[in-house]
Amino acid sequence: MSQPISLSDEPQAPQEAIFRSAPMTLVQFYVTIELARDMVCTLGNLGNVHFRDLNAKLTPFQRTFVTELRSIDSMEQQLGFLNSIMLKYGTIKSDIFVNLKADKMSLPSTSDVDQIKQKITNFFDRIKHLDNSYNSLDLQKLKLIENRHVLNALTQFHRNSLVQFDDAQIGSDIEDDNVALLNNLNNHNHSLELGVETANLEDSGFNAISGTIAREKVPLLRKILWRTLRGNLYFHDIPIEDDKLYNFSSQSDELVEKNVFIIYIHGDFLRTRVRKIIQSLDGIIYDNVNGGEAARAASSAELNNKINDLNSIVLTTKNHLISELIIFQESYPDFCFIVQREKMIYQTLNEFDEDGTRRCLVGEGWVPSSDLGLIRQTLRHLVREKTRSNNQSSDSQESITLSPDSGSAHNATPVSFGQSSLFAIDDTDNDIESLEDQFGSLIAVVNELSTNRTPPTFHKTNKFTAAFQSIIDAYGVATYQEVNPGLATVVTFPFMFAIMFGDIGHGFIVLLISLYLIRNEVYFGAMRNKDEIFEMAFNGRYIVLLMGIFSIYTGFLYNDIFSKSMTLFKSGWKFEFPEGYDFAKDGAITLIGKKVGVYPFGLDWAWHGTENNLLFTNSYKMKLSVLMGFAHMNYSLAFSLVNYLYFKSKVDIIGNFIPGFLFMQSIFGYLCLTILYKWSVDWIKIDKRPPGLLNMLINMFLSPGKIEEPLYPGQKFIQIFLVLIALVCVPWLLIYKPLTLKRQNDRAIQLGYKDLHSQANHTLQLHEEEEAIIFENDLNNDPPDDVDSFDGEFHFPNDIEPMNHNSTAHGDDAGSFEFGDIVIHQVIHTIEFCLNCVSHTASYLRLWALSLAHAQLSTVLWSMTIQNAFGVTGNFGVFMVVVLFGLWFTLTVCILVMMEGTSAMLHSLRLHWVEAMSKFFEGEGYAYEPFTFESIDL
Repeated sequence: MSQPISLSDEPQAPQEAIFRSAPMTLVQFYVTIELARDMVCTLGNLGNVHFRDLNAKLTPFQRTFVTELRSIDSMEQQLGFLNSIMLKYGTIKSDIFVNLKADKMSLPSTSDVDQIKQKITNFFDRIKHLDNSYNSLDLQKLKLIENRHVLNALTQFHRNSLVQFDDAQIGSDIEDDNVALLNNLNNHNHSLELGVETANLEDSGFNAISGTIAREKVPLLRKILWRTLRGNLYFHDIPIEDDKLYNFSSQSDELVEKNVFIIYIHGDFLRTRVRKIIQSLDGIIYDNVNGGEAARAASSAELNNKINDLNSIVLTTKNHLISELIIFQESYPDFCFIVQREKMIYQTLNEFDEDGTRRCLVGEGWVPSSDLGLIRQTLRHLVREKTRSNNQSSDSQESITLSPDSGSAHNATPVSFGQSSLFAIDDTDNDIESLEDQFGSLIAVVNELSTNRTPPTFHKTNKFTAAFQSIIDAYGVATYQEVNPGLATVVTFPFMFAIMFGDIGHGFIVLLISLYLIRNEVYFGAMRNKDEIFEMAFNGRYIVLLMGIFSIYTGFLYNDIFSKSMTLFKSGWKFEFPEGYDFAKDGAITLIGKKVGVYPFGLDWAWHGTENNLLFTNSYKMKLSVLMGFAHMNYSLAFSLVNYLYFKSKVDIIGNFIPGFLFMQSIFGYLCLTILYKWSVDWIKIDKRPPGLLNMLINMFLSPGKIEEPLYPGQKFIQIFLVLIALVCVPWLLIYKPLTLKRQNDRAIQLGYKDLHSQANHTLQLHEEEEAIIFENDLNNDPPDDVDSFDGEFHFPNDIEPMNHNSTAHGDDAGSFEFGDIVIHQVIHTIEFCLNCVSHTASYLRLWALSLAHAQLSTVLWSMTIQNAFGVTGNFGVFMVVVLFGLWFTLTVCILVMMEGTSAMLHSLRLHWVEAMSKFFEGEGYAYEPFTFESIDL
């Protein structure tokens, strides 16, 4: 069961909160509405209070400060619009938030916020008006330019073409762009209306329908007109090649390619139909382009004048708009920060419960126990400063220096409400009257509560350990006060990676990458928009650093650098050629090495290039993987014992840890001992073939008394004894804990409790009742004048989580005692543990498999690239070396370092999440998320 958090007068040294989560304290804040905003801002600057939502049942529109949040949302929308305008006109040349000053300034008053809102609104209205004016003028200019394109196209058409009509022009091919279809005309080219011969449509006396339409709609328009008018028209289109034009018929600002169309048609009725068809296809008709050559020249001059005038007006408007944006841009970062901070403050205040009778707000939150004294002292300083400010005192301001060491939660004595003001902080020796004289009518009270709620999990990290802790938190947040896997991960994660990535050269490349990121961490940390993959690598730069260091170490163990070995020490093997051996006559022969010593560190370089090198290294790395996996799982299993001891769960120690530990040691612990023993025996010296350990382990259970190839004397009796231990541990795991809990539950029922959980919570309930009685007696003896008396209990009707509830500390069900559920849970745990001992041990063989794959891929890459350049001489040889070296290095970085490195990292991650953490990690907690302004993302 979780340990209750209660008041204590004895000071405690602050804990590091890395091996297990920091002790947390549940506190209540009582604050008058006038001071609430300033108090929340102060706590946001401290950044160590995890507030609870006491109004979880209410919708956002039913909360106290919904009006203020609506006003802030309005300012956010206006700032968002202004930011889009700045991006549109390119006034933002760099990161404008580097000049942020508001985060260093004190909280503005509500009147100052109103003035800021007015400034933002004025800027918004002015910028919006200028932007609309600019868009409208620019749109007019674009339309005039498009009109000029049509006029020029029509003029050029009349100048370059004398349109002749004959029977050959009347056809049915509607796909011909230049088809001239004017029915009822003969070879004499009679005019449609005048009845005289002519060779020029302009002289014929009827005007064309001219305008623009999107180029993609030209075939559709031609086809519709042909079908509708049955060929009684002349249609011609000319592409506008200069640039794309604005689509005036669309609501978007898209630019499209357009064509100028020229249509000759006879009759007003048909002209009306054609105009409607063109308009339905978003075409634009320009009527000022018709008439004779003189009329078009006059229209052209008029259009040029209007365009020139609009150009100057548009340019002036744009310059004015940019000037306004540059002026506003100086204040924009501060406005954004202030608005975001105000929004966070009022969102937090909406989590407080409002006490209308006392005109105060009541809030609850979790704080680290070591920071409680600092919070009290900081709020005391706030009340004094606000009181002096309200009284407009001319006295000098008293300076209070705050530090983490000044003030402690355990040197504090909570004080009840005073008559006109009260502040329950630190080791004050003042009585109610003296507090009233000091502070006036502002109230800010911090009460430490005794509760059995499950606190949030908070692990104190720094820039080195934060990345390792994030690996664990990505899998699950640790249960409050259980062992933190992140501490051991600092070493085990990069080391497991290095076993699979053992190469001095590749590890050195990884090390250089991490050193580059660390060297420039200030620059990269200040970047606001980092690539997602790069940001992940940057945040894990210290993980990459250890991965590189450990890879270099395991590279020395494997004696491997870019698939080559190093002759750092004298070899322990000697190869001698037979007497009279001549390579020219005898050819290649197989030499058998003679052992002459022991290589001091790692693998002997003499193994490199031998016929049985792969067989030897496979056996070595496979057994090493089993040993590493056994060690990794054993320390994880030991963490479960640490948890059981801390939570004083004797039944878990006897019923889970001891049989589980014995089961693992009797099988896989024995296997690891035989591996070490086999390595320690000189089998060549005793002239004996070493037995296979895998067959020995299988036969140990299939035929316990039968030993085919003995490894050591007395092996038969030891293996029978270990098998019996393993068999005994299975029913031990199954029945001990359920029967023990049932016996304890029956005893609790005999004593008058409802069940075992009720008995476990009885002591805490009595303690809470005593606290409430003492609190109520103090109020009755000295009742406050301006505050109604409390009844010792605080009810928050909109709080989903009850004030006190039954909870357990290590994953057990907090409901009523159900023996059947406990039996099922224990059966599942037993089956899972026994199977996992086998599967998890086999899973660590991935260390061997990945290491083998990495080494072989490195060898293949070397032999297929740069090795081919060493036999070539002369200038071509130099060229080959340069080119193949570049190819080899590029493939090494891309394939072996990045791809293989990512694969090894993911496998190491799996070994920690599944194989190790499953032995002890509950992961049923929730993260400590303090209210802090550092989370503001501008």
